[in-house]
Amino acid sequence: MRISAAVVAVIVLVAVGVCRAEVYRYTDSKGELHFVDDISKVPKKYRKQAGNTESQGNVSVMDATPTSASPQGRTAQEPPKQQITSSGSANVEVFITSWCGYCKKMVRFLNEKGIPYTAYDIEKDSVAARTYRELGGNGVPVVRVGSHVVHGYSPEAVMSYYNEGK
Repeated sequence: MRISAAVVAVIVLVAVGVCRAEVYRYTDSKGELHFVDDISKVPKKYRKQAGNTESQGNVSVMDATPTSASPQGRTAQEPPKQQITSSGSANVEVFITSWCGYCKKMVRFLNEKGIPYTAYDIEKDSVAARTYRELGGNGVPVVRVGSHVVHGYSPEAVMSYYNEGK
């Protein structure tokens, strides 16, 4: 009986140690966000910027700077705006959540195509959440391209509406 209690105690201590593993994040020269579990895995030139995610609160891939186009930010009090960008193409707004894989794919797609967009996290921004509901949001991502709304991950539809607005 004493042996099994000792074994359980060792397992619990090991589990607690594993659960408290540190995670570091850094952004490379291409703008890609990386997460590693050991500071020695961070290239030396990025170690100064590498931070422990525990001290940074919740971290999301959506926090990374896009590689091709940077989303324009706004405060929670500003309503989403219907604008035409300087190139004359339709404004693109993406309503997302930080945990959604298809949202990340949509943002990656927009970055790869060089399409300027504004991303709104509907879980962190009450104005964006209200706009999302007004657009008939019932899942994420929801993309508004000019006056057109695309529900779900559909890069073909987004490209079609974006090219139509040029």
